[in-house]
Amino acid sequence: MQKNTKKKIAPVVIAVLVVAYVAPLLSMVAYAAGLLGAEGDWGVLPFLLLYAAVGGAVIVGVLAAMTQRLREIDGGEEDEASKY
Repeated sequence: MQKNTKKKIAPVVIAVLVVAYVAPLLSMVAYAAGLLGAEGDWGVLPFLLLYAAVGGAVIVGVLAAMTQRLREIDGGEEDEASKY
């Protein structure tokens, strides 16, 4: 096992947990938006779409932060900082 493999576990686990939490919420919002759109109740639809956009942004942001953190770990940034 590489020296920095243990450091990679936490970002991946947290990203999986956040996506596992937010994805079902987004699917429920999409389902509700589909039901409301079929019945003609368009007043709530913009709020549902806004909520879905925010949830999607959370997922994309968490995945981007995880990717960036894994690159930092691979680059040895923590090892360099520990020297000082």
